[in-house]
Amino acid sequence: MSREAGSEPAGRPARYTAFVGEATHAVEIVPLGGGRFRISIDGRAREVDSRPTSTGTFSLLIDNATAEVSVVARGDEFAVAVDGRTHRLRLLDERALRQRARAGAGEGEREVRAVMPGKVVAILVEVGAAVERGQGLLVIEAMKMENEIAAPRAGTIRELRVVPGQAAPPRRREPGPGRAGGRTLGAAA
Repeated sequence: MSREAGSEPAGRPARYTAFVGEATHAVEIVPLGGGRFRISIDGRAREVDSRPTSTGTFSLLIDNATAEVSVVARGDEFAVAVDGRTHRLRLLDERALRQRARAGAGEGEREVRAVMPGKVVAILVEVGAAVERGQGLLVIEAMKMENEIAAPRAGTIRELRVVPGQAAPPRRREPGPGRAGGRTLGAAA
């Protein structure tokens, strides 16, 4: 027996904590069926109608306004492009949030690498600069959009290995013996 589109019962709510720069938001997503969702951010609920238009791209209808949205996900990190601007966020469910709290912020040097190939158009920091988690480090142009690469945590810029105009290949898996990794854009110590 088949159901008509939109007649499925509402699903279980999924609850997340979203990290956008230094801001933290409570997110709840309730599937309503037929590509519709009730999405609450910090208690403010909206009904969203979502239709995939291609891989990773969706047409959204929110309060009678439409938006074309592209989403690239890597684990719990998301890059969401809307109107030519890319927004980066991290979504953690309750279990992942507990694991993060147990693991702590982490210490030591951290290399920052490009997510996708592109061209460095601007460097927003200098060597020796103190940066906060989520602060912009540089801007890369990829697929005709400018993407700001943000600091994964607070630290000090020890080294910059790129210049404006230089190509930035995407990050790759950590190199094993005899394999080279992607281009390092900068490092926070």
